[in-house]
Amino acid sequence: MLLQLLVILVLPACAHGASVSAVIDLTAPTSPFTHNWKRCIGSGHMLLGTRSDWRRHLALATNELGVTGIRGHGLLDDDMSVLPSKGAPPEFYNVDQVMDFLVSLAVKPVVELSFMPSALVSCGGSDQPSCQYSFGDPGSYKGLNMPPDNFGDWYDLVKQLAEHLVSRYGEDEVASWHFEVWNEMWGVPFPDPYMSLYNASALALKHVSPRLRVGGPATMQTQFVGEFIAATSSARLPVDFVSTHFYPTDPQCQTNQTKSNIDCFADEVLAAQKLAAAADLPFFITEYNDGLGDTSRDDASAAGFVFRMVGKMQPLDMFSWWTFSDVFEEGWMRSAPFHNGYGLMTMQGTRKPAWRAFEMLAGAGTERVRVTGVKNGSSLSVLATDGGGGPLGLQLFVANWHRVDAQRFSCVSSKKICAVDPTGSFTDQALCNADCGSPTSEAVRTLSFEVTLSIKHGSSTAPSEAAVYRIDSEHANPQVLWASWGSPQYITKSQEAQLDEASRVVMETAELVPGGPGESLVALQLEEYCAVRVII
Repeated sequence: MLLQLLVILVLPACAHGASVSAVIDLTAPTSPFTHNWKRCIGSGHMLLGTRSDWRRHLALATNELGVTGIRGHGLLDDDMSVLPSKGAPPEFYNVDQVMDFLVSLAVKPVVELSFMPSALVSCGGSDQPSCQYSFGDPGSYKGLNMPPDNFGDWYDLVKQLAEHLVSRYGEDEVASWHFEVWNEMWGVPFPDPYMSLYNASALALKHVSPRLRVGGPATMQTQFVGEFIAATSSARLPVDFVSTHFYPTDPQCQTNQTKSNIDCFADEVLAAQKLAAAADLPFFITEYNDGLGDTSRDDASAAGFVFRMVGKMQPLDMFSWWTFSDVFEEGWMRSAPFHNGYGLMTMQGTRKPAWRAFEMLAGAGTERVRVTGVKNGSSLSVLATDGGGGPLGLQLFVANWHRVDAQRFSCVSSKKICAVDPTGSFTDQALCNADCGSPTSEAVRTLSFEVTLSIKHGSSTAPSEAAVYRIDSEHANPQVLWASWGSPQYITKSQEAQLDEASRVVMETAELVPGGPGESLVALQLEEYCAVRVII
């Protein structure tokens, strides 16, 4: 029996009659749904991999989120005690401590070849340039962002590292990893001296084994992707993948033309991906999250962003969130559980809303069900996959998310008034007014709305209820509980347990009521920022 699921998303009266609709069609051909976000997740610098809390958090990420890879900075930093002096044999003991643990979890690293050992750079002396360190040289983080005095010395170090890894873990294992040259060209600009650094790195790795995979340019803001591809092609340098970074708060998405585009992040990333695809190269985003600065990584807005963007990033070969844990040292190690750190998990191990979003996505199916009808620019997104164990074998990942300060409008035709509407197709209020036929607006903020899911199942027996899992301001949002205590910098073990409980996603049931013939209805309320998984 063929089944069709029609999802009609209707805004209630308080949203001034605006409506959106989506059709989820189980009769249409499905398409493969790759879990590309599981292939890698970010960390801080790699010395953190010797800490017990970092290890505990990563083990949880592999078990609960399905993470199979990791990337972090500074494997060759002085804090890793790799190169005691120029010409001395390298010491890879700390490297082994980290890699042994990753291999024990079957985690495949993206080995970022950074930063520069001080033994290879002349700096800091009375007649030398000052030494340039990442983040002002905080704590134990010794990320020296300078090119080597001699690229031959860097070649030798990378070659010795690769030989050591192959000897310890076997060629087959290390060939399943990726080696990424540097990070965001810090202190090593493009084209020179970055291409000299890339040349030395790539040739050293391929000397050890042609099977070792190397790539770059690991730039910020998708910079120099096309130029890097052209440079490696012109110089006939080996390149096995292209990598870069992007955040929705990056400058490309802050112009007068783009700051109101809800999907600027996706547009910019996919434009860069097309450059790699044209060169027949895999494309990795090895850093992203829902934004830097005031954007929150601690509340439900991050979860809504995750649901929305995972559905849009299928052309990518790797989509690596930055980072999995607030055990992180770039801006000093913080003590408070919630300080808007990059991690999916607090220092103390409390799972944030975005962690829970990835946890729910870990159970997504491997076939994508066709969804049509959601307006471009709507704050609503609906991702549908198979699986989930429900009677119809369907999972919906529904989000209401919008960019901070990006207000949207739609015309209420019955009143000829342009009203604030999170699903509206206008971001220019004047344009909305002109389309609506009225110079006035009704400035009512309606960023939360109700959706009614209409399930058309023909003569098949419909389930009596759907399983619903929510992340919003009142569900799986432990930061609220912490704030109710006065936002203490230090918490007790008892409070840690309470936060853990508050972070849990709890299953609710929503009644499916009869609609028309062969139709059942289920209603959901979507908060301004939320992520909701529905199993039917």
